[in-house]
Amino acid sequence: MAFEFGTTDPAGDHPDAGSTVMGFDMFAPLAELSPQQCINTAVYAWTMNAVGICNVLMAASLTHERREAEYLLRRSAIHTGEIESVDDFAGFAADAVAGRDPYEEYGPNGFEAATAELGAALHIPPAQARHLIRLGDALRYRMPLTGSTLACARIDLHHFEIAVRRTDFVDDAAMTHVDAALAEAILARNPMSTARFTVMVDHIVQKHAPETVKRRNEHAARDREITIRPDRYQPGRARISGHVPMVDAAAVNARLTAMAEAVHKDDPRTMAQRRADALLALANDQKDLDCLCPDCTAEPASDEPVVDATVAEPANPATQPATAPDTAADDTAVTAPGNSVSPTGKCTCACPGCRAPKPSFYIVGNMTTRAGGDDDPGMLDGYGLVDADTMRRLFGDAITTFIATGVRSEPSAADARAAATYVPSKKLQALVRAGELCCAFPGCNQPVWTVDLDHTHPFDHRNPEHGGKTVQRNLKPLCRFHHRIKTFGQWKDAQDEYLAVWFEAPTGHRYLGNPYTGRDLFTALKTQPPDHPARQRLADERAARTDTHRRKHDEWDRDNPPPF
Repeated sequence: MAFEFGTTDPAGDHPDAGSTVMGFDMFAPLAELSPQQCINTAVYAWTMNAVGICNVLMAASLTHERREAEYLLRRSAIHTGEIESVDDFAGFAADAVAGRDPYEEYGPNGFEAATAELGAALHIPPAQARHLIRLGDALRYRMPLTGSTLACARIDLHHFEIAVRRTDFVDDAAMTHVDAALAEAILARNPMSTARFTVMVDHIVQKHAPETVKRRNEHAARDREITIRPDRYQPGRARISGHVPMVDAAAVNARLTAMAEAVHKDDPRTMAQRRADALLALANDQKDLDCLCPDCTAEPASDEPVVDATVAEPANPATQPATAPDTAADDTAVTAPGNSVSPTGKCTCACPGCRAPKPSFYIVGNMTTRAGGDDDPGMLDGYGLVDADTMRRLFGDAITTFIATGVRSEPSAADARAAATYVPSKKLQALVRAGELCCAFPGCNQPVWTVDLDHTHPFDHRNPEHGGKTVQRNLKPLCRFHHRIKTFGQWKDAQDEYLAVWFEAPTGHRYLGNPYTGRDLFTALKTQPPDHPARQRLADERAARTDTHRRKHDEWDRDNPPPF
């Protein structure tokens, strides 16, 4: 099947305008659409793409089945597999011991044949073709209910791949319950970001197949590896990749960030560059990152090149970066007796009390789990769920903030004063962040402890009593990008009494930003809306009806004693 797209220049292979087929301008109708119609077209095309991908996966699985059946039929026609004599049995046994495949002579099997056909038809490498076949098999047999949500475009291929990969270690007996629970959760909620979807899948697996978590942790610890190889696309660069357990990765990431943030604010490097330099500094046995600001990089007195220049520590403690919220990390240098200190103030030995920036990351868990009352998972910010044993181990060395849940009908005077303050207290920040998983904007995956807290109803700095209050029901996490989009763009946002965050785009489309939150993980964080006279009236009427019905039932039982 071939399509003629535009015309080809006789002198080369470049098409002319590239937007006409048989004299028809394909893109002209789209150019005439309004912004709202363009968004509707994009959503429709995205939906059809999910449906098309579902058909591709099913076709890949069916192709594999048919090619596998043909292969087995061809092999059985040549050899039935029956052994006619003891000598034949000895020959088969010898081949098995030597590692020889007795069926190699029958050519590629059905999986290999289907891989080649798909690769040629879709112009994809064999590894990708094999991946499509495996996904198609999971869609048809292992996760048919979750696959149906892909067929009706409630999730896309990326989300389906996450569901398949994160349920790899679930056994067949529990997979039926996991598939049903996951499909129910997908259909019961609005589309969500990758970070929220991943946590939801892990939570369902933890609930219905808790033994899977142990196998997955063992696999992560066993298959750890780091590779460094040249970049095949950019000369002069190399790529570092690998797999390590999630908690260890969080510790390394936090250490790089802490080292990158410990330099002066006038350092000319970007955060990404400082993190890369911090990794190289750790490889060179440095515990902190040299600052490259003008004050710390004065030219040497001589003209000789400086190989190892010692950079002085900042003299003004006020220039040090602020400690992350809800942590009490102390960056004060501690020098043990007998340690040597250079004139610049740096510790020159390998003592554990040297002035290395202290990394920090955040984990949320139930008090009952910490005390050993249950085995509910915890949430490691930016990474996902961790099992109860790992969470208790991390809590052993952690600085703990206890979050008070529930809503008081009569706020205290201190609460009223805090609500009239622009910056939330540390306790309130922890409560808001623990109730979410990431940035509340639709589709964003930025970790919740690295983003801003935004007032849904703007805070009035001139008259705080007339503006939005600094309370949980008026705060939501937004990354800096989406915070600016919401504040200075044409977006509108709203937050209901159940802490659901809604956004209205300039085109009029409305989206739910947090369909799955930390309150779904930790039910103690769920709050009921404050009392209202209208709701109280309905509750009183319902209680009166219930009492009347119960009283009539008791009277009938009293007037009609058994036997009936």
